Amino acid sequence: MAAVIGILIMVAVRISKVNTHVCTFHDQYGGLFVDCRGRQLLHVPDDLPRNTTSLDISENQITVVRNMTFQNFSCLKYINLNNNSLITMERDAFFGVYILTTLLLASNTLSHNNSLPEGLFRDLGNLHTLNLENNKMKAYPDLVLAPLTKLHSLYIDPIPDAVFGSGFSKLTNLKVLKMDGGHCSLEKLTNETFQSLNETKLEVLLLNHCHYLTFCETGVLEPLSFLKHLELTNNEIGIQNVLHLLYPLVGRNMTRIWLNNTYKARAHFKEDVDDRILTEYSTRFLTQICVSELSLKGNRICLIETGSLYKSPIRECLEVVDFSTNRLIGDAFFVLFFATFSRLRHLDLSHQHHTYDRVESIWEEAEGRKKGNLTLMLPPKLQYYDATNTFMLSITYDEITFTNTEHLDTLLFGYNQQHALVRIKGLKNVSHVDLSGNKLGNVTKEFFKSFSNARTLSLKQCGLQFANDVMRGRNIFGALKLVEYLDLSLNGLQLFPFILNQNRIIHLNLSQNKFDTIPIVTTTFPRLTLLNMSYNMIGHLDKYTQSDLDSSAERIRLKVIVTGNTFTCGCENLDFILWLIDSPVIYESDRNFPCIQDNGQMTRTVEVVRNYISIHRHCTGIWMFTLTVPCLTAFLTSIVTIYVISKNPTRFKNILMGTLGFGVQYLTRKDFSFTLYIGYCEADIPFVYRKIRPALELCNHPVRLFLKDREVLPGHDIADGIIEGINKSWKTVLVVSHDFLDDPSAWSHFTINAAIYSMNALIPNRILILLVGDIQTQDLPQCLLNMVEENFIIHVDEYPQETALWKHLKLTANLEQ
Repeated sequence: MAAVIGILIMVAVRISKVNTHVCTFHDQYGGLFVDCRGRQLLHVPDDLPRNTTSLDISENQITVVRNMTFQNFSCLKYINLNNNSLITMERDAFFGVYILTTLLLASNTLSHNNSLPEGLFRDLGNLHTLNLENNKMKAYPDLVLAPLTKLHSLYIDPIPDAVFGSGFSKLTNLKVLKMDGGHCSLEKLTNETFQSLNETKLEVLLLNHCHYLTFCETGVLEPLSFLKHLELTNNEIGIQNVLHLLYPLVGRNMTRIWLNNTYKARAHFKEDVDDRILTEYSTRFLTQICVSELSLKGNRICLIETGSLYKSPIRECLEVVDFSTNRLIGDAFFVLFFATFSRLRHLDLSHQHHTYDRVESIWEEAEGRKKGNLTLMLPPKLQYYDATNTFMLSITYDEITFTNTEHLDTLLFGYNQQHALVRIKGLKNVSHVDLSGNKLGNVTKEFFKSFSNARTLSLKQCGLQFANDVMRGRNIFGALKLVEYLDLSLNGLQLFPFILNQNRIIHLNLSQNKFDTIPIVTTTFPRLTLLNMSYNMIGHLDKYTQSDLDSSAERIRLKVIVTGNTFTCGCENLDFILWLIDSPVIYESDRNFPCIQDNGQMTRTVEVVRNYISIHRHCTGIWMFTLTVPCLTAFLTSIVTIYVISKNPTRFKNILMGTLGFGVQYLTRKDFSFTLYIGYCEADIPFVYRKIRPALELCNHPVRLFLKDREVLPGHDIADGIIEGINKSWKTVLVVSHDFLDDPSAWSHFTINAAIYSMNALIPNRILILLVGDIQTQDLPQCLLNMVEENFIIHVDEYPQETALWKHLKLTANLEQ
């Protein structure tokens, strides 16, 4: 009995230790994972569970791993000691971990001479991955690594004398050698560098970011007879020299060859200038390799000779090509070079940094060459094509047609045209389209039919200011039935009149425009999850907009980005500032936006909320004072007026009768409930509510308008409402367009007749006409021409400046002197 109690006590103590241990424990990958990351440990804990299979002890302060540290953890398969302060490891540190497959020792201060004693890895015969990147090695530990006969992946830094010793010949299963993880001090590669790896099965060599590497002997890759994946980027070897290194790979099947940013920074000699040109001679080895993925990105290449790559077998093998960020000279016809690459599915020719664009443009003007239509034939299986900022910075095409687009999914064609692009064809199968930076001009609905199946569309900085014209911008995006991600940023937009397929929009980017509010009703966008309104001109949002956004946030978790707007936080907007801080719809986490107080001083929204009580008291005091003074003045004025009238009742009676009884008295605008009745058809509603109403009713000197859609309540007779509105209005303004005259509902003609019948001698010139669009005076009905003088017929299109139009209208209607 005592023995059983003792066992139970030991189990309880063990469980207590586990529950209070500095590390955490959970099941992962079919075993016990122990997480000791960032615990400021000075050594590996010795009280871990013996069945631990994975141990992460990275980001601590361990300097030494002692002998027998892991002897009690024979189940370990994974050890992560990255980002410690390791200086040395004792010879028997890994004794007993026979099934270990992954050992990570990156970002420490290990050096071969003192840190990794010979025999350290003798028990790690099953190790698959070893990471020694970003340490302080001055020579490669070839004899230390020799026992790792099953090693598959080795990550190690390039060192000044990068020669792999004889011990590496024992790594017969090595397939991945990565040498780009830490600081690279390598200056040259010799034919002896990889000589000891000729017994390995190395397939992947990653040697990147060695900015001091300027020299390679031509036979450096000869020992790597199994190589399939080569990355040799970000150095100063020079593209011609790098291409010459490929001769041992001739006749092989390669998955990837990346030779990015391998140019000589300074071009002093002729051979340095020649390094900017791909010739048939310089690519003679490359074209004899069947490589699937080729990247020559960022090599300052200016010219590619026609026969340099147009050969077998490379023409039949290439699937991915990246020639971006070079300086290729030429026009859009360069893409025809790849049109016959039968397997090409990814082509990136973006961001060619031209230096001769203006010269080329002048030459073309001098020769009188006029660019009209352009046809670009793409490779037959191409899925991704990036030609952003590539060809046509100084050339304008009216129509661009893409062919062989049956498989094309993504087209990035931004920043290629300075002048109006009228038509674009051949993109009906494309899902992702980017036309940013191109000047689209006066495009119509037909323009967007070319990519009517696009799900992602970017029209950033495309000069879409024309969309602020309600009449021209209506239904402009009507052909886009499937768009889910739409970017209209940097277009100077003030209105959002487009009718979209609102049921599909998920992300809408309206940043860096001129909106002063949220221009859409978000509850009508059932899938919208992100609305970017950053860097606009939003000062505050009204209660209706706040409620709309909160409803969308609750229903579909909508988020709105508002950073970059300067809000007003005066007395009238304190409730808005509180909403801005608390609403779940706002994307930014800190909510500390700039805002302007009533006195013009800048502050922050968080500061306003912090001092809300004192600010509210101050605002309330001003409001009470403002209300009390007029009321007191009106009270005293009433008392004085009543007293004076009571003393002279007969005199004031005679004055009143004389005012009412002598001569003919014309009616004035004060005799009517409404100043202007606005007559319009349903098609012209946007013009009335976006143009007329803001100019007349929401201005500094507003007048009251009768708008039948607003004033005639639901259920009331429309005809009675029109007649009543005209009779209660001082004057009538008819908005006449082709839609108004052709109105099938006949309400427009009814409005004309009612306005004519309302004319009488007491209200001179009671009807005014606004002609919208290309309609002319002679198009008006004869009954109107008989009753309305030409001085009271205004052509809207004759006033490019809207302020001049509304000023003329007010003068014509005697609304101002």
